[in-house]
Order: sequence, then C-alpha cells, then structure tokens
Amino acid sequence: MRLPGNHLPPQIDCLVVRVKVLGQRLREDRGASTLEWVVLTALIIGIAIGAVAVLKSKVDEWLGKIP
Repeated sequence: MRLPGNHLPPQIDCLVVRVKVLGQRLREDRGASTLEWVVLTALIIGIAIGAVAVLKSKVDEWLGKIP
C-alpha cells in the first residue's frame, strides 16, 4: 500500500513485494508441514495402540497359565 507522501525507489518497492510473497509461501509450507506432523503422529499412535493390544493379550495368556 502506497501512502500519498511516500516516494520510495522502485527497487525498494520490488524488494517489499518479494518479501511479502516469500512470507505467503512460508505460511503455506507451514500448513503442509503441520499436516505431515499430524499424519506421522497418528501413525505412531496407531502403532503404539497395536503394540499395547498385543502385549495385553500376551499378559492375559500368561496369567491364564498361572494355577
């Protein structure tokens, strides 16, 4: 946004536009990165739940063998 008394050289205007575009790209990348973290976390939680289920069944099996 240009103000009525603001006379900046065109090179500075170009630099400002480039920085704004870079900021937008970084925000978009951050969203993709967040999605990746959510997917990986869900996968790890699923593996952990599966491991707990297997261990619980083994413990129940061993407890059944105790007289």
